[in-house]
Amino acid sequence: MNMNDVLTRIGLALRKRREGLKLTQEEFAANNGMNSSYYGSIERGRQNLTLLNLTRLADGLKAPLSQIIREAEELDLERAREEPNNPPRRGRPPGKKSRWR
Repeated sequence: MNMNDVLTRIGLALRKRREGLKLTQEEFAANNGMNSSYYGSIERGRQNLTLLNLTRLADGLKAPLSQIIREAEELDLERAREEPNNPPRRGRPPGKKSRWR
């Protein structure tokens, strides 16, 4: 496994967990004391993060570090790259019309 694949796998595992908590990248980064652009580059697999930052992110996701790494290792990388992102929805629920005319 090459190093870029490792970073991509970790980033995708973090994104999946963050989206499960219904948090935006900006909210999650701010809650964990990180710059949102730095965190976004981690999720995209473009940033090599330290073990301390990875531990901080795992704590923010309320998951043990070992579980995050396990999920990253078990990830089907090709399929995960093709899956659309599932960002938290903001605003009016789908199908709900405004009462203002």
